Amino acid sequence: VIPAIAFAGNSQMDMEGAYLDPPYAIHQPPKVKSVGSGPEEARSLDRAVVRNDFETLIQKQTPVRAQEKRGTCSIFSATALLEFHLVELFDLIPTLDLSEEWLEYLATRNRTSDGSNSWTNFNLIDQFGMPDEKLLPYIGMTWKKESLPPLAVERCGHLTGVSFSSCLLGHRDPNLLFASEAQLLDPSSGLYDPEFLYARRAAREVKEAYINYSSRDYVVRYVNEIQDLLDQGIPLTLGAAFFYGSWNHRTAPELGMARDMNGWYKGIVGYPEPGSVDAVMSPTKEAGHSIVIVGYDNEKRVTTRIRMVDGTMKSFTYTGVYYFKNSWGKDGFGRDFSIDGRPYPGYGMITQKYAHEYGTFFRLPLVRMGDNN
Repeated sequence: VIPAIAFAGNSQMDMEGAYLDPPYAIHQPPKVKSVGSGPEEARSLDRAVVRNDFETLIQKQTPVRAQEKRGTCSIFSATALLEFHLVELFDLIPTLDLSEEWLEYLATRNRTSDGSNSWTNFNLIDQFGMPDEKLLPYIGMTWKKESLPPLAVERCGHLTGVSFSSCLLGHRDPNLLFASEAQLLDPSSGLYDPEFLYARRAAREVKEAYINYSSRDYVVRYVNEIQDLLDQGIPLTLGAAFFYGSWNHRTAPELGMARDMNGWYKGIVGYPEPGSVDAVMSPTKEAGHSIVIVGYDNEKRVTTRIRMVDGTMKSFTYTGVYYFKNSWGKDGFGRDFSIDGRPYPGYGMITQKYAHEYGTFFRLPLVRMGDNN
């Protein structure tokens, strides 16, 4: 085990921030086809297994984190997936806690807007590796130029233009990534940042020891494949267009939707029915959210009550859900989430109808060195 990532994970603050990503550029919803059906697509899923062993897969996850007041959900889902695979493949400590701050720095480097996606994040992990959380701790807010905290002034105040905007997003000078060790250790260089140097070294060690992909195609394109992977104990990420009413998000009332706080605390995500306020108004405030898929139940039924554009309230029932690990802490969304009476705070379930129509599923194809074939 490399010492750089052998630390016990530190618990991150639980907050209901529920911040989101910008809309995702990649949208490849999975196709539904029956096993052995040939090229023709079936309209229903033909499976003998109706749900995976999600309880075992949940138990193997690292602890639920909180992204707090930053649009870093895809950063957290990618990091959680990497943590799972490192623990599973290399028998690292189950509380492994890697640095989302590092991955967000990479994702926003030389950019003026926030947001990433699983595909980009997996590529960045492959290219640069990941250090431990303790080496580059997460800061739960995006810095705003109108009200810079002292640390932001210290790290970004000397920059201008794109570099300044990038620093506010990623909390560090974008020029640090390729600075020499001598520059990072020289207090007079203008790039002095020994903390960043130690994190960069550790990330490189992790890359060289552990990061090896069997493929560069991360998208899972068929529902049967999604559920087969979950049957094998392999979690996925899901990046999806965000519908505020379906999630019972705090923004829903601002857009004219009812908010079911019981559904929020129980971690239930419904579906934006045609003709609902959710379906009409959520796209006017586009956003995306990324989560870790840990299970499915094709027979689980979910009933939601939705406000329609004509002002009426209607109830809808959906069959089939995916269970997921979220990154909004454990005190708000999913606080009271449970499966078969067993509590899993910070987790939730989303209707398969929502996930299949508006989401893209990704697999992190991490394998041991030499196991590419």
